[in-house]
Amino acid sequence: MIPSPLSFGQSCQSPPWQPAQPSFWESDNVRQHLAKLRETITISKPLLNELQEILLLRKLNESNAQEDSTPETVLQEIVNRKRINLDAQESLSIEAANSLCSHLKLLLGPLSSITNQASPWEERSAAVRLAQKRQKSVRNTRWRKRKRKQFAELLRKERENYDKADQEADEWRAREIAKDIARRKMESMKEIAKQKANEERKRLESELELVLVVEKLQELRSIRIQKLKKQGKI
Repeated sequence: MIPSPLSFGQSCQSPPWQPAQPSFWESDNVRQHLAKLRETITISKPLLNELQEILLLRKLNESNAQEDSTPETVLQEIVNRKRINLDAQESLSIEAANSLCSHLKLLLGPLSSITNQASPWEERSAAVRLAQKRQKSVRNTRWRKRKRKQFAELLRKERENYDKADQEADEWRAREIAKDIARRKMESMKEIAKQKANEERKRLESELELVLVVEKLQELRSIRIQKLKKQGKI
């Protein structure tokens, strides 16, 4: 339920509009003024719904005039609870709507200089300066946002390059370690093969020496047998 029009003043007539002063177009003043305008528009929405519900309720009452009961709505319940009739509630709502319209006109009045070519040039100049200031602020905001995005992209690329370089360094270290392990393994295998070759050579030399000794002994035995034959001892 919308409060009585006392919230916006007793009179429904709009006070004479005065042109906005150049100081009105300062950023803080315009921001506060727009905030009041938004608040008034927000209040006007439930009031519009209430007026539409009153119209709907009247239509329902007319269509059900011949019946014993009429469907109750939320508004009907409130009207009954406050013990006022629908006409009185409609009058209050219309007065509140008129007062709200007057208040909206007051709030929209200073902004009319934006499109009114007959308004003083000082006022239009102040509005233009504010618009240019706003546009500059928007451009600066977009520029800062774009720079932050570029900086973030640069950091991301640097991070990716660092990660890539770090990965390449890790891969290079892994390859070098693998090469070193393979080299040491090859050297170890060569050393083992060399040791086995030396052992095999020593074994062969020992066997060859033994064979030579045996052949020498056989040769000496043969010579001795021949001497014994010549001496006739055999």
